[in-house]
Amino acid sequence: MNILGLITEYNPFHNGHYHHLHESKSISGATHTVAIMSGHFTQRGEPGITDKWTRASMAVSCGVDLVLELPTIYACSSADFFARGSILLLHQLGCVTDLCFGSESGSLNGIDQISDVLANPSDYYQAQLEINLKRGLSYPAAQESAVRAALFAKSTEPEIDYKNVFNMPNNILGTTYLKHLKIINSSIRVHTIKRIGAGYHDIDISHRISSASGIRNQIMITGKLDPIRKKMPDTALDILMSGFNQGRGPVFMSDFEQTIISLLKRSSKNDFLELPHVTEGIENRMLSCRTTTSSIEEFILCVKNKRIPYSRIQRMLTHLLLGIKNPFAQQWYTEQKPPYARILAFNDRGREIIRLCKKTSSIPLINKPAGYNPENPMISELLALDYRAGRLFGSVLQNNRFNNSDPDLIMSPLYISQK
Repeated sequence: MNILGLITEYNPFHNGHYHHLHESKSISGATHTVAIMSGHFTQRGEPGITDKWTRASMAVSCGVDLVLELPTIYACSSADFFARGSILLLHQLGCVTDLCFGSESGSLNGIDQISDVLANPSDYYQAQLEINLKRGLSYPAAQESAVRAALFAKSTEPEIDYKNVFNMPNNILGTTYLKHLKIINSSIRVHTIKRIGAGYHDIDISHRISSASGIRNQIMITGKLDPIRKKMPDTALDILMSGFNQGRGPVFMSDFEQTIISLLKRSSKNDFLELPHVTEGIENRMLSCRTTTSSIEEFILCVKNKRIPYSRIQRMLTHLLLGIKNPFAQQWYTEQKPPYARILAFNDRGREIIRLCKKTSSIPLINKPAGYNPENPMISELLALDYRAGRLFGSVLQNNRFNNSDPDLIMSPLYISQK
């Protein structure tokens, strides 16, 4: 059994995801697939367009065999911690043989060399990084310059298009995946396929393979699914439409605006300092901007500068909404490993993976959360965060079953038969 691991968000599942899934199966020779998917909140700090079970259902209906949830603490974090949580979760299953990710470069060469530096940072690299940050460079620019210097110091500078790696979101994620695989010395084989169609942030949906960002933007602007009808597999679109008809979306950051603005107004400087990734005096900009803005968009644009990108601020707002604070977050980011894997959806081949995991996995696969009661208080708190994310997400839905209850305790994994 060759099991392919995929790290995903499927927000929503579109033609590009379908292409990536089936090309990845082909290049890896996989017989089975398992996707690690973010839950109700995603890596950019945004809510999913619909609930995590609907998104998982789309994936399995289109060819993924098993979808496992990435715990919330990792799902709405920086690229590095998102990658760390995903890689560690796949590794701990003990049976995943391959990983394939999409990249703008379509090649592992430069990504692999850069990940070597990041996985085993030399004193020289660390010193160069600190110098660059003190010069006022943004972290990505400082890191790019430090990596270039470290590789050049080791030998003649390799032929790497640094800009193509550090300025491209899928390439950046690829380097972090390889970095964490190397840190734990994992035997998982790595492959990449070239991303085709629209770019990651491109909101133009004229291409048959449009970005998830563009698809969500069209739904937000028009309130309809007709404009994206040819941008998703028919099965996925039908599931998304059914979910919306049942009051399970669409959901956008603006749905939480009133709550977030209220939290900003009542928060102190120390409250902001307790949030993950609040450094470099960002708390002072947050204090200032909260008094002059009345919307999430205005607040983010007020705080944003060349060193503090939009997505980072949006994640901070999601952390504020979900009550994620340090040092709890830092322990999971740097010391702890994902302690469980929540099953969201599966088919018959997925059931075979679950059976195998019972023999190979070092962590439990949660079928029904009500029956999982960890003794470790840190794990209980991590699980409580997942539940809290579900309740907050459900609170903005029109579906009474979701917004009047604890969704994670009433929903069981979805079984989807293979056609």
